Amino acid sequence: MLSHRQRRARLGAGAAALAALTAFAALAPAFPAQEVRRRQAIRFAELPAKHVGDSPFGVAASATSGLAVSLAVMSGPATLEKDRLTLEGTPGLVIIRATQPGNALFLPAEPAERVLVVNPAPSPPRILSQPVGGLAQIGDAVTLSVKAEGEPEPALQWRKDGAPVEGATGRRLTIPTAALSDSGAYDVVASNPLGSATSELARVLVGKRRQTIVFEGPFSAAVGVPAALRASATSGLPVRLEIASGAAVLSGSTLTAQWPGTVVIRVSQPGDATFEEATTAYQTFTVTGPP
Repeated sequence: MLSHRQRRARLGAGAAALAALTAFAALAPAFPAQEVRRRQAIRFAELPAKHVGDSPFGVAASATSGLAVSLAVMSGPATLEKDRLTLEGTPGLVIIRATQPGNALFLPAEPAERVLVVNPAPSPPRILSQPVGGLAQIGDAVTLSVKAEGEPEPALQWRKDGAPVEGATGRRLTIPTAALSDSGAYDVVASNPLGSATSELARVLVGKRRQTIVFEGPFSAAVGVPAALRASATSGLPVRLEIASGAAVLSGSTLTAQWPGTVVIRVSQPGDATFEEATTAYQTFTVTGPP
């Protein structure tokens, strides 16, 4: 059991230690509470297209924090004064950036960029290059083309003999396999809200395909000896064989000469719905005496 003197000594030592700790705490630096800032985002709507010559207009962006947002033109034919954009008179793309640097309560926002399309000034359609017609044969591919300009870009409609061609609304009109009924006068109507323009007529004439007659040798025969005649048309249509002159008998495509001399064969092909008549061909055979 501690004596009274020992208890007093121990209490004095504790008081001295407490005083020393208090003095040390007074000398130590103060540690502030950790800084915590909130996130924020920029709201910046897409910009509708404009035309050269449009009046200055406002551009708006906001931050979820409620802090003011700064706008700047990064590139393109326009200038920005505060939130009012002025076009410089030429078409192109304008890139606008919105920023918010934050403050003591909010972190900087991620920058947002928008692209403004500046189109040429509105204008009625104009035909720049005319469609050109020509001749074609049945089965050929026929292509007509036109070039037009205007703002807004004009819609195109091809016509044949004044009647619209269904589905023909592009710069090119293609007929993959031409028929006689495709012959006619073609033109294009270009139109937009400011007016319309009509191209010159392009006349297309579709005719039957040509064919020729081909006669293969030999071109000699002996009296009394049947000789096979080999004649054909490039169309693949059957040909007609006839004796134009000379003493011979023709059975189908087999020729039998009766006398020495010459025999002339006439070959014809009248054509059909696709092929025109072939030019009549003549082939001379030399006939020798009997073997």
